[in-house]
Amino acid sequence: MVDGVGGRIVEVKRKLDGSEQRFDCELIERTPSLVIARYRFQADAGPIDSYGCFWARRPYLCYHMVHREDGREWVSRFDVLRGMRLGADEVSYTDLLLDLWVDADGPRWEDEDEVEAAILAGTLEPHDLERIERVRRFLTRRHRAVVREIRGRLGRLAALEGGANSKTAS
Repeated sequence: MVDGVGGRIVEVKRKLDGSEQRFDCELIERTPSLVIARYRFQADAGPIDSYGCFWARRPYLCYHMVHREDGREWVSRFDVLRGMRLGADEVSYTDLLLDLWVDADGPRWEDEDEVEAAILAGTLEPHDLERIERVRRFLTRRHRAVVREIRGRLGRLAALEGGANSKTAS
């Protein structure tokens, strides 16, 4: 049985300047090393279900986004981070700015200008820069495998829940 399905959890995204963004999400799965939470929003592409995958020991997270109506994949976005905490009622982390977007057109890195500005401002520590480069190298090579892992996990969860709102592209 999937622990905590249907409950609520808050995603807390901390920025380098200390500010926070909070997102109220539906808890989809919780294990000691992973939380999956669904956040629903309206995009230009229509209603979207974003499945946030928050790993305790990975230096990134992934939002796997699908069209709510039919489960078609829209985009997967990876964020480089530090300090992931999987709490009882919230997941929290510090965003290290660099994001990898993967859609039908392929992968593209975004917010490199923000990383450069943070370097010039001195808000990124040397260990943050090392982490950013290590994650960039890893995800450049392995983002497809991580997306396959997420698809498989969401597919298994859908089978446990009876398949509602869970189709993802193969």
